[in-house]
Amino acid sequence: MSWDAYVDLLTAEGICEWGAVLDCNTAQVWAASKGFSLSRYNFTIETETGSKEQVTVDEASTLLELIKNYEEIPGREGRGQSRVASPAGVRVNNQKYFFVGYNREDPKNPAGSAVYLKREKGGLCIVRTNKCIVIGSWNSQLKQANGKEQNPAECNCRVEGVGKSLLDNNY
Repeated sequence: MSWDAYVDLLTAEGICEWGAVLDCNTAQVWAASKGFSLSRYNFTIETETGSKEQVTVDEASTLLELIKNYEEIPGREGRGQSRVASPAGVRVNNQKYFFVGYNREDPKNPAGSAVYLKREKGGLCIVRTNKCIVIGSWNSQLKQANGKEQNPAECNCRVEGVGKSLLDNNY
């Protein structure tokens, strides 16, 4: 099966707005649907003191940092927090996302773990396998083939399923 076929699975029936499969060490895109990009650009943020500061956003580096640096909150199994150094936060396609949580099957092995991110009227599910990262986006303003709005439950299920398939095939 080609990498494009996995991306086609992510976006089939309009479940995901867009999808991508990336190398888990470099974030090099192996395959992606229309609408996905990881960019590097300058961005102005407002600091805690209210002043403006220009920062460089490297979406690929931040994504790699995100999948490696989240940890469980003590006493709240399955709930975590991200540790991302980028002052602009987690950004994909120049959209800011907020960390919602994660699911890690094996605390000692990041393969098979999922990270969930949210933005206004949309979000991302990111699954790490042994060799790659699978990403799917949902947007509640878009309709699936069945006429329902795209939603996190179906996006997460689809992305996690593709990730599991890749894991089962030693990826």
